[in-house]
Amino acid sequence: MTLSTHDFAQRLSGAFSFPCTILGNRQWRTWERLIGYIESSACPSEFNNAAAYAEGYAHALADSGQIDISTDR
Repeated sequence: MTLSTHDFAQRLSGAFSFPCTILGNRQWRTWERLIGYIESSACPSEFNNAAAYAEGYAHALADSGQIDISTDR
C-alpha cells in the first residue's frame, strides 16, 4: 500500500508533540513548514529532498533531547 503525498504529510503532522513554550512553538512551526514542503512536492526528487530535510530535523530534535522517541510506536 502506498500513501499519497497528502496522507503522508498528515501522518507526519501529528507524529510529534511539542511543548507549549516559545521554543516548542518555533519547533512546531519549522516542522509544519517542512511538512508543507513535502506536501507541495511536484516530483519524486522534490519529495525525497523534502522528506530528507524533515528526517534530519527529527533526528536533530531527538539527538538534542528536545523530543522523546519511543520504540513502542
